[in-house]
Amino acid sequence: MERFLKRWKQYRYRFVPWIALNLKNRSVRSVPKGERDKLASDAHILQTLTHLLSAFHREKTDTDLYSPRKPSIMQSAASQNLALMKEVMGFTVERSTSSIPGGGRGVKVTAGSVPEGAVTSLYPGLIYEQYEPILFQSLGNPFIFRCIDSVLIDGNDKGIAKFLYRSCHGRDRVGPYIVCDDTWLTDWPLNPLAVGQYVNNHNKENPANVSYQEFDVPADFVFHLRQYLPNNYYSSCLDRLDQHQRLTRLVALVATREIQCGEELFSSYFTVVH
Repeated sequence: MERFLKRWKQYRYRFVPWIALNLKNRSVRSVPKGERDKLASDAHILQTLTHLLSAFHREKTDTDLYSPRKPSIMQSAASQNLALMKEVMGFTVERSTSSIPGGGRGVKVTAGSVPEGAVTSLYPGLIYEQYEPILFQSLGNPFIFRCIDSVLIDGNDKGIAKFLYRSCHGRDRVGPYIVCDDTWLTDWPLNPLAVGQYVNNHNKENPANVSYQEFDVPADFVFHLRQYLPNNYYSSCLDRLDQHQRLTRLVALVATREIQCGEELFSSYFTVVH
């Protein structure tokens, strides 16, 4: 029973009926619809990703980090990219034990300080269109993010969600080239930004200091940098009838104020879009 209650306390913030019944008692973030809800411009997010991922690629070793997956190699590469993040962005974020009692894992700033408007992390996962089935994947899953246009992102790094992401990751290779990153499913993500699913909900003692912002990666994004993007689609692009290339949906967590080293990131799970 104690274990069930602990899991329920974490999962209830993703359970729509519970949210509806308790919304009046919760602090919510109210935003206008569409592009007016942007703390950072799309151009700024694109520039941030391009600079950071380019640094990863420049320093990438000749060793194949994907096959076989040797823990020592993965850990070394992840540490190297974390150091590059500090060099390029001036700060680092990492998964750690949350400061909230019973909060499980969270995300903290582990070096430097985060300026207001900076991209602190990304919400990784498999992307589902509005019409695609996600019933079984959603059962007991607290990591499903709903975008404004009803697109869903499953950021669970365990169970069936992990299996499906790995499957799609292998499916969508272009020859020897990888079009997305699946190392966020491990303890050593090559893109240290890919920890956004572990950012906890704010509370009275810990107000939100980051906000979710949706961003579509443009079709002409540098191809060899896509191997560091922690998102991929559930369905193959070959299944689409319109034959147009899809824009990869990302969700960035943008700092609403300056965040100091040692602080935990907090977002608002309750956002009302007018």
